[in-house]
Parts: sequence; structure tokens; C-alpha cells
Amino acid sequence: MEDLKSGYKEDNMKKIASLFMVLALCGCGSQEIESIRLSCDQKEVEPDETIQIEVQVEPDSIELSEDAFHATKDPDLKWDGEILRFTADEAGDYQITASQDGISSNTLILSVKEDTESSKEPEETEETANQEASEDQEESNPAAQPSTPEESDDEYLVSWSQNDPLRVDEVWQYGDVLVNTDQDVWVRGQLPQTIRDEKEGMILWNEDQSVMIQIEDPDHQIQQGNQAITLVGPISKTDSGYKITVKRVF
Repeated sequence: MEDLKSGYKEDNMKKIASLFMVLALCGCGSQEIESIRLSCDQKEVEPDETIQIEVQVEPDSIELSEDAFHATKDPDLKWDGEILRFTADEAGDYQITASQDGISSNTLILSVKEDTESSKEPEETEETANQEASEDQEESNPAAQPSTPEESDDEYLVSWSQNDPLRVDEVWQYGDVLVNTDQDVWVRGQLPQTIRDEKEGMILWNEDQSVMIQIEDPDHQIQQGNQAITLVGPISKTDSGYKITVKRVF
């Protein structure tokens, strides 16, 4: 009789245990994702910088797979089950979302800044190249001298390029070339204390006052003498030498 009661009791315990197991399994199977939320305190990211994105799932017992996360522009996303790590090397805005079992998260937008170091390199390289080219040109042609034309025809025009104003001596040196250019020439020299010379009119001296060129100032821009001055205008030939017709005064 005791054995019968013991067996009956054991059978009841097994049935109760089985029932609890079934209920537990049913409870687990009934859990569904209610919401997914992505958040990050940092909204601007440096190129190749890794930041952490917080992922909140309700209920928190449900785990998201790595395939649940999506982003535009294909950044590097790594999910360890708790924290989502974001890294990108291309500048721009990235939209990150998560979705699983038909439930989607909010859209998190992160901005990767422009790489200022890389953007400056081409400009610096171009500037350096221009500087080197300018230095090479100065070494090969320090005075920026014009090439003398093979023909001496008055109608023959040459192109003139100068980095600094010419001296009066240089006007005499390259005078025959300068009169054949249609470009304005920059000339620097010294005005005498008395602007007008009795014979030559207005003149511009070289440093030791051994050579001069005439000045034609149709707009009366020169106001006083006894000073160093830079004149801009075309060069023409006169009976006694060369003359500059003033367009600008510095």
C-alpha cells in the first residue's frame, strides 16, 4: 500500500514539473520586441575615429543579431551584444538604424568631418610647385629680360613680363625692345627737386643721376619732386633717348 502511495505521489510531482516546464516554454516563446532605440552623445566624428552607440531593446532580455544594424555609405559597424561601435573614413552624414522581427528603431544621424589635413595637401603642393617654378625662372632669367626680336621692324611687337619695376638704366638697356611692346612698363627712379627741366621737360633720373628718361604726364598725376617714384605706362623713343607716358603713379 505504501509503495502504491509513493508511486502516485511521484507521478503527480512529475506532472507538476512538466506543467511548469511547458508554462515556462510558452512564456519564453511569447516574448516579442516592443522597441529598439539607438542613441549617442557624440554627433560629429573625426575620420577613422571609433565611437560607441548605445542600443536599448524592450524587453531587454531579447538579443539583437549583428545583421539587425544598417547604415548608409557603408561604415564599419561592430556589435558585441551590448555596444555598437561605429567607424568611417569618408566625410559626410551617416544614417544608422536597427530592425528585427518587424520592429525598427529610430534613425541616428552621425556626421563625419572633412579631413582637413588631406584637403590642405593639394593646395600646399600646388603652392610649393608654383614657388619652385618661380625660383627656377628667376635663376634662369633673374632680371626677367625680354628676348630681343630678330627683326628690327617697328611693327614687330614683343611680350614683356616683369616681376619688379625696371630701373632707368634698364630702360635704356632694353629700350629698343620696350618701344615695340603694347604693354605698360613699370619704371622706378628719382625725381629731381625741380620737376621740370628747361631742356627735357619732366625727367626721371637713375640712382647716380647719370642717365635719365623723359616723362609725359598728361593727367598731371605727379605733384612734387625730390622723391623716389614708380611710374607705369608705355615706353616710346625720342630724339634724345626714351620717354614714358604716365598712366599710374606709385
